[in-house]
Amino acid sequence: MNLKGTVLAFGEIMMRLSPRDNLRIEQATEFDVRYGGAEANTAVSLAYQGDQAAYVSVVAPNRLGNCALRSISQWGVDASRVVRQGDRLGAYVFELGGSQRPNGCVYDRKYSAIALASHDVFDWRALLNGIGVFYFSGVTPAVSPEMATACAEALATCRELGITTVCDLNYRGKLWSPAQAQQTMKSLLPLVDICIANDEDAPAALGMDCVSGSLQNGIAELDSYEKMARLICEEYGCKAVASVIRNVQCVERSQWMGLLYDAEAQQSWHSPIHDVHVIEGVGAGDAFNAALIHALLHDFDGQHAIDYAIAASILKLTVRGDANLVTPAEIEAVAGASGARVSR
Repeated sequence: MNLKGTVLAFGEIMMRLSPRDNLRIEQATEFDVRYGGAEANTAVSLAYQGDQAAYVSVVAPNRLGNCALRSISQWGVDASRVVRQGDRLGAYVFELGGSQRPNGCVYDRKYSAIALASHDVFDWRALLNGIGVFYFSGVTPAVSPEMATACAEALATCRELGITTVCDLNYRGKLWSPAQAQQTMKSLLPLVDICIANDEDAPAALGMDCVSGSLQNGIAELDSYEKMARLICEEYGCKAVASVIRNVQCVERSQWMGLLYDAEAQQSWHSPIHDVHVIEGVGAGDAFNAALIHALLHDFDGQHAIDYAIAASILKLTVRGDANLVTPAEIEAVAGASGARVSR
């Protein structure tokens, strides 16, 4: 399917604090400061690829909030729709692991401006004026029941206005339980056109048990992901489903593959398997989502779209910080040869 127009991303942006040199939080005497969040990362990546990207959120009207918004507007993201109210910018501490020690994340986002905001601070008809694609992830409705309501209202307005909707299920166990996630996400998904569903997210957010989350059996694993994609389209009416399939061997080494399923064509495409040396494992899913949207905005065929999306994702694993600051030419260079297309 082809997309058109400006992409509006909806979510929470936070301050990210990271100990230097792979230190543990307990050892840190200084922190590297950056800003990011799933939807903000996606918007920045789209803008860096030359697309029209806008962002909506609730951000405190103070210096920290100004810094957060400047961190995305400097790359071309339109932040004029952001509601400025509240007192606090959420934060998280990201601890980069090593070898068998996994990356760590400690949230400090409770009572942030968006977490305390009411759903009615958003005038969706006004906010969606001039928008062609609306994007959010499962992180946004997990922030609060009010933000879950805001997502539902935004999606309903998009459906009325003919705006394409894209959702990454993006389950966060530190924000809500699988039961809470399923109650909300199952109600939102019928208003979603394109769903990004991975091995951890689909079971937790939708209760699906057909994906193993492994590349250890190679191409054979595609069957379970294709089944998941078909079931999502059949049950919720989504037009397409995309997935990142991973084999995480340790913090620094992974294998990645992408899958795209088109419900109307009843056809799927997959990328080659990429062996990746990981510099930093933050925001790779957001990079995948932005590149997939970019591909569909520019009328890539299915094979080209998934090759491009997974190439952007693995490039993000080599870039420090939340944002994937790579160009379309750099992504195309990594996309390289096409994988085999699988018809279903």
